Order: sequence, then C-alpha cells, then structure tokens
Amino acid sequence: MLQFACDFCGTNRHPGETWINGVAAENVGTQAARREVVIDPAWRRERAVLPFAVHFCSVECKDNYMATLFDKPASLLEVESVEVEPNTGRRVVRARKKPAANAVRTRNTRSRRTRNR
Repeated sequence: MLQFACDFCGTNRHPGETWINGVAAENVGTQAARREVVIDPAWRRERAVLPFAVHFCSVECKDNYMATLFDKPASLLEVESVEVEPNTGRRVVRARKKPAANAVRTRNTRSRRTRNR
C-alpha cells in the first residue's frame, strides 16, 4: 500500500482529495548546479509514484516548498582525486560537497562607488 504525504507539511493524502504532484530533481556538477521542479496540471498516479516525485496538499504548500528549494544555494562538488584504470579507461572520481556560497562569487562584487568612477 502506498501512502502519499505532502512534501512540505507532511499531511497524508486521502482517496478523492485533490492534490498537486510533480517531479523535482537536482543536478550537481563540478562547476554548476541546477534544480528544477515540473508541476503536473493534474494528479497522475503514474508520475506520483516516481522516485523523484513531489506531492502537495495545497497551492500554499507547493509555493512554500518551491521558495525553500530555490532560496538556498546548491552545493558544489570539489574534486579530490581522479584515478583512471588503464585497461578499461574507467575513471573513478572522488569528490566532496561544499556550499556554493563559499565557492561562487557573484558578478557584481564591486560597490556603487567603484562603478561610478
């Protein structure tokens, strides 16, 4: 038996209730990170059971979830070592997550006083 719960507030879904579902994913690379959420126009059970599915009991919970998800910066991977197996050409990369805020500088780092000169 599957039980669906709101990904924001934790409320359980009961049969016949109108809920919102979609799919959320995060792709973290060594230089960039991307988050995306695709919200379905109607409840679709075949998509609601996917591993990256998200479920919401209300529009408010969906909006709060999206605000929370996109408010914080994603992590970046810092490569620690790369090993290549000569026979197979297989690469083994060891990496550690680090906060993006410490690793990425914004484009507009100059103050207004510097810009106006």
